Amino acid sequence: MIKSLPLEENPREKALCYGVDSLNNVELLALILRTGNKNESVLELASRLLKHIDGMDNLMNVSYSSLVQIKGIKQAKAIEILSIIEIAKRMKEKSVNPGKILNPKDIYTEVKSEMMLLKQEHFVVLCLDNQNCLLKKKTIFKGSLNMSVVTPREVFKEAIEVSSAKIVLVHNHPSGNAMPSHEDVELTRHFCALGEMMSIEVIDHIIIGWNQFYSITAQRLYDDNNVI
Repeated sequence: MIKSLPLEENPREKALCYGVDSLNNVELLALILRTGNKNESVLELASRLLKHIDGMDNLMNVSYSSLVQIKGIKQAKAIEILSIIEIAKRMKEKSVNPGKILNPKDIYTEVKSEMMLLKQEHFVVLCLDNQNCLLKKKTIFKGSLNMSVVTPREVFKEAIEVSSAKIVLVHNHPSGNAMPSHEDVELTRHFCALGEMMSIEVIDHIIIGWNQFYSITAQRLYDDNNVI
């Protein structure tokens, strides 16, 4: 086990003293494996595993069946390794596409699954940076929507907390009809004017219906695929 290794060979102690980034590939893998076997230490097992797959570069594509073929790697260890690999893959995908909001459809895609079938109105603010990457999503209000209950202070506070340059307003219509009311349009104008004063651009107000949405900025009703 790792704790039985001499101090100078213990990757856990090394990480605690010098940081995880000080560990080499074998030491990192040894931390995941935790234990070796009666014939070899965990560091030796980690080293043999890397040799078997021909280096760390091939770890991202290793399969369960190939892992359990390695002596000393059983079901539990194989699943733990694959879990770490899956986390790394998902983080890589997120960094390649960091939630950019470029058009009304992107906004709809971001919120559709959680807002389309709600039984009461929810008012949500999306906070974006200068590159239109999503910094924060926050539900501000639940209930019957009007200008008196959705206060600018609550909305812009969320933007200021994350140094947001832009925001998107989103709310749903439980009726399923995404067409805006007069009050929806007036609320949008009110927030746009306040945002201009605060140098926080309100780039759109999206209304979510059943498999449809309305962009107040574009003044268009869309279904899941097209402009209606």
